[in-house]
Amino acid sequence: MKRKRGWLLYPLVIGVLLFSAVPAYADIPTMPHAFYGTVTIGGSDAAVGTVVTAKVGGVQYGSFTTTVAGQYGGSGAFDAKLTVSGDIATGATIAFYINGVDTTQTYAFSTGAVTELNLTAGATSDTTPPSVTITALTPDPTDDNTPTFTGTATDTESNISSVEYKVDTGSWTAATAGDGAFDSTSEGYTFTTTALADGAHTVYVRATDAASNTTAEANYASDSFTVATTGAPSVSSTSPATDAAGVAVNTTVSVTFSEAMDASTITTSSFTLSNGGSVSGTVSYDSGTYTATFTPGASLAYNTTYTATLSTAITDAAGNPLAAEYPWSFTTVQTVIPGDANGDGEVNALDITKVERIVAALDAETSGADANQDGSVNALDITKVERIIAGLD
Repeated sequence: MKRKRGWLLYPLVIGVLLFSAVPAYADIPTMPHAFYGTVTIGGSDAAVGTVVTAKVGGVQYGSFTTTVAGQYGGSGAFDAKLTVSGDIATGATIAFYINGVDTTQTYAFSTGAVTELNLTAGATSDTTPPSVTITALTPDPTDDNTPTFTGTATDTESNISSVEYKVDTGSWTAATAGDGAFDSTSEGYTFTTTALADGAHTVYVRATDAASNTTAEANYASDSFTVATTGAPSVSSTSPATDAAGVAVNTTVSVTFSEAMDASTITTSSFTLSNGGSVSGTVSYDSGTYTATFTPGASLAYNTTYTATLSTAITDAAGNPLAAEYPWSFTTVQTVIPGDANGDGEVNALDITKVERIVAALDAETSGADANQDGSVNALDITKVERIIAGLD
């Protein structure tokens, strides 16, 4: 009989064990409540990039960014939806927001449910347009006639919905979101221009947010740059010309290039003048005429051959150097012309002023200033120059 009572206890023991195992399954996660439907703002379909959020007790439990205008999520079994999930009690009130604006629409949370809920909000109070920045093109000038640009568009309230650019006075063209979609308040962007002609250009960028605010013209991001794809620059002309003779001793030496040059590469080291020895002087560059000028520090010698040389250190605005060193020569006037005080090869009123300045010790004496050839420059030479100009001597 005792053995029989022991067997009767087994079902009780098994029941206790089963009951004690139940808590292991008590923390099963709550199934989310999924939503989809239309979304409108001020009576119009909400733009792509509109953000729909769900909150319970002021805490966000779900978010969805639209990829189709006027629609969040889809009804299909495999369509994306706004899922509301977390430690939420059944029957808790879910509040819905469009771009942060309370729709005043609510729904009771139901675990595992799928609900079509069409959401609408009044016209947004966001009237602030996005700000835009652009990264300056480097190098500039560039030999790439289809340059690529990047930058950032930022909004304080609504998501960025698009970024556009234009070159010079061209039409606006859509840029591409850096992460593939314009759907947040701060977005990187990129774009590559169509083929541009050589020369100076300016690119402008603007952005539009989900509230339809667009960057004002005064606040466009912009970058000015130069395209130069012509290869090695060349010499168009020189002054004096190659092998010129009878050149005035007070001449400057200049060269005009075929295109815009990098002024910083045109120096007294890369543009030189020599007559067997180096001639000192200064160098300047006129960007408007593409002309570089060597100005000797003093008058050149008479009846002397000089050679001007451009080295390959000289480059165009895009960094392309001269294909080869470029030398040319010329010869100065053979003799001193009495009365040609400034050495320009002729006697005229300018020489009167030059002699007056020499007499007043304002300028250094020149060979031609001794107009009467008496071995000194004085007031008599002023009179002599005047007589030469008048055709009396």
